[in-house]
Amino acid sequence: MFIGHNPYLVALSVVIAILGGYTGFGLAARVPAPGANRRVLLAGAACFLAIGIWTMHFVGMLAAPIPDVAVYLVLPTVVSFLICALVVGVSLFFVSVGKPSDLRVTASALLLGAGIVSMHYVGIHGLDGPFRVEHQHAMVMLAALIAVGTAYGGLRVFLARQGGRRLALSA
Repeated sequence: MFIGHNPYLVALSVVIAILGGYTGFGLAARVPAPGANRRVLLAGAACFLAIGIWTMHFVGMLAAPIPDVAVYLVLPTVVSFLICALVVGVSLFFVSVGKPSDLRVTASALLLGAGIVSMHYVGIHGLDGPFRVEHQHAMVMLAALIAVGTAYGGLRVFLARQGGRRLALSA
C-alpha cells in the first residue's frame, strides 16, 4: 500500500517531537523547584510530552501516501491521544516517586513504549475506507523496540541533565 512518505511531513513530525520533548521535559525539570506547584508542573509536562508524541505520530501518518478516499474516524483518533496522555502521565509520575532507580526508569520506559505503540496502532485503525490495514509482525515488534528504546533514552538523558535529581511530588 505504501510507496514512500512525504519527506517534508516526516521532517515536520521530527521537529514537532523535539519541540514537544523540549517543552515537556523543560516543565518537568521545574518540578523540584521550591514553591512551585509540583502537580501542575507535572501535569503540564505530561500534557506537552503527550501532545508532542501524538502530533508527531499523526503528522507522520499524514506523510504516508494513503488513498484519497480514506478518512479518520473521530473516536479512535481521540482514544489514541488519550492513551498517549495517560501513559505519559503515569510514566512521569512513576519516575517521580522515590529515587529514580534503574528498575523505575526501565519500568517507566516499558510502560511509555507500550503506550506509544498502542497509541500508534489505535490511530492507524482510526483510518476508514475501502481498504484493509495489515500489519507485519516484525514491523510491530521493531516499532515496540524503538518506542521502548527512545523512551528509555529520553528518560535517562532527562535524569542525567538533572544531575540525578528526581522529580518530586511532595514538598
